[in-house]
Amino acid sequence: MDEFLNKNEAGLPEIQQWVEDKMSDIVKDLTRICRIRSVAETEAVPYPPYGKGCLEVLEEMLHMGEENGFSTQNYDNYVGKISYDASEQKESIGIWAHLDVVDEGEGWDYEPYVPVVKDGYFIARGCQDNKSSAIMGLYVLKYMKEHNIRLEHGLELYLGTCEEQGMFDLDYYCRNYECPALSLVPDSGFPVCCGERGSFNAELISHKKCGKELLEAHCDCGLYTIPDMAQVTLTYSKELWEKASCLPLPLEAERTGATIQITARGISAHASNPEAGENALTLLAETLCAQDLISDENKELFRIIPAINRDSTGKALDVFCEDELSGPISLTATQLRMQDGHLVIGFMSKYPITCSDFPFEERAGKAAEQQGFDLKTTRLAKANYFNPEHAVAQTLTRTCREILKNEEEPFVMSGGTYARKLPNAFAFGTGLKLPSPPAGLFRPGHGDYHQPDESISLLRIRRALEIYICGILRIDKLDVKP
Repeated sequence: MDEFLNKNEAGLPEIQQWVEDKMSDIVKDLTRICRIRSVAETEAVPYPPYGKGCLEVLEEMLHMGEENGFSTQNYDNYVGKISYDASEQKESIGIWAHLDVVDEGEGWDYEPYVPVVKDGYFIARGCQDNKSSAIMGLYVLKYMKEHNIRLEHGLELYLGTCEEQGMFDLDYYCRNYECPALSLVPDSGFPVCCGERGSFNAELISHKKCGKELLEAHCDCGLYTIPDMAQVTLTYSKELWEKASCLPLPLEAERTGATIQITARGISAHASNPEAGENALTLLAETLCAQDLISDENKELFRIIPAINRDSTGKALDVFCEDELSGPISLTATQLRMQDGHLVIGFMSKYPITCSDFPFEERAGKAAEQQGFDLKTTRLAKANYFNPEHAVAQTLTRTCREILKNEEEPFVMSGGTYARKLPNAFAFGTGLKLPSPPAGLFRPGHGDYHQPDESISLLRIRRALEIYICGILRIDKLDVKP
């Protein structure tokens, strides 16, 4: 492997020893930013553009960069940058991480913003998605600086603040500032994610108002999260309470005066992989209909939810499509609310890479109309594809294979990263195949990204940092342009 590295380097064993020696510092630095609740707020807030937490964590990361002797830049509180050996005369390689996190939700066994390390796992909201990648990127820069390596490209760590709420931070940055010649996004798995499926997100708004017994409906764990909780509030009647009070777990019923609140519990997961969780919204809708807890007019509205989710390939909205490269579309309803008496259902979808010209809005709009709903599109984004035969992709894939001792190939995923917003970009790491956490460390539905008790293996951080250091030393010698 050494022939691929910079001539000033001792090779992989030296890199691995350096990473091992830095792990205690990495944990301390990750703790600094995971203490900050940085859920992006996209409405008007007193600390624009995305609220106090996102501003605080961005400033903390930039301060850490300055503490380590790097130059930093704050792009209007949307994006930050920490630079090593960068100048206007050089093309640059960018590493893009995001500092915002999904809402912590409920059901944690650990405190979401009091980080702990237990049995080799760092536990805190945002540690896996995506703050550990920000710290890893900082230590890639530190390695280069401590070894006084002169790169042929500038090396820059970019820090976003609104990835989880629509990537509006990158929309702003790309409109107003220059992007690197090549961008790597450590927000997926190893080796190279050569493709990200497109996004079609929308809301279904009922034509009719809800029946009078339905007072409230709520499900919002984030559009991109399989919800682990969904609720409705109904008008009390003796007959309804007799039915509701007998509901089995994971359903709960609670009477408060003249109302009955029914809650369904599920298992959260990323919504691009609905099979990995249990959708509380689906369970709630099915139960309300099957147990005659709501009127026939409300059943007509709620039935569309399990129709969408039990299939999850868009057939209920007439948008099924697939290709060989990335498989069938994935479409999941994850949100529910009432608005001026009408039921509003939010869904997200990830469609195949080659299907960007599919008439999603037209087909889904007609299907929704036939089922008593209007369609309001909230996001329609094209797929992202990076040629896996490009020398950069091949070199990084080879680096992963040598360090991880496997034969993994570049892959396509349903999740969306900053790569879809950037020119000449792809997601690269930091996920890798590791043994399951020790028995008893996490309950089912806990411990992964977007779940309660979010965690990341310290071994994963170590391996990712080794791969990034080696990989960047290699691709620095290449023409990184498309």
